[in-house]
Parts: sequence; C-alpha cells; structure tokens
Amino acid sequence: MGSVGHFASAAFSLAAGKAEQGAYANDEQAAYEQAELASIQADQEAINRTAQLNAQLASISASSAGGGIAIGSSSIANINRRENQLASQDVSAIKFMGNTKRRNYQLSGKASAQKGKAAKYRSYASASKSITDGVNSMGSGGNPNAMGPT
Repeated sequence: MGSVGHFASAAFSLAAGKAEQGAYANDEQAAYEQAELASIQADQEAINRTAQLNAQLASISASSAGGGIAIGSSSIANINRRENQLASQDVSAIKFMGNTKRRNYQLSGKASAQKGKAAKYRSYASASKSITDGVNSMGSGGNPNAMGPT
C-alpha cells in the first residue's frame, strides 16, 4: 500500500472509531432510560400493592361490620395487622427488585460508555499505525523523492 493508501486508512480508522463510539453512546443512553423505567415501574407496583391493601382492609371492615363483629375487636385487629405486614413485605420486595433491575441497567450503560472509549482509542492506535506506515513508505525523512535504504 502506498503512502496515500496509508493516510486514507488512517482517516477511515478514525471515522470507524467515531461511528462505533456513537453506537455505544446510543446503547448507554438506552440502558439509562431502561434504568429509569425500572425505577418508575417498581414505584408503580408498590403503589398498586398499597391500594390493594387498602381495598382488602376496607372489605374486611365492611364484612365484619355486616357480620356483627365489632370493628375494634382483636380478631379484626390481628387480620389488619397481618395484612399490613404482608403488604409491607411485598412493597419491600417490589422496591428491592426494581432497584436491582435499575442497577443492572445502569451498569450496562457504564459498560457501553467504556466500550465507546475503547473503540475511540482503538481507532487512534490504528490511525497512528497507518500514518507511521505511510511516512515510512515515503522514504527517508518523509521525502517521497528520496531513495530508500539500499
């Protein structure tokens, strides 16, 4: 390959590295958006579970009152306490799973950012090699008219 070819190779190496870095930046952004979505989804599931708890407690109170059981009785209090306990555990599990999912997406985003940097540095190395090869192919001192070593 002549010196012009080496310089063209260097230019294409830089362009390819820039394009690859852009692709990884897109992956990074998508992962961060997924992380946000996972967080929102976990919050919504927790809200839904709390609403379900409130509906269950209201239903228990209505059934108890309709059945002639005093609302302040220990049986109803125990049922309410147990329902609250289960809902609290469910909400904790939902939030934990959502946070874990969010963290995984964040790590994926960071990995994509690092891959983008690596692609950029690979393109710099490839371009540098092509430029060095181009200068060396031009002859001594970079003069294309000079005779090479004999």
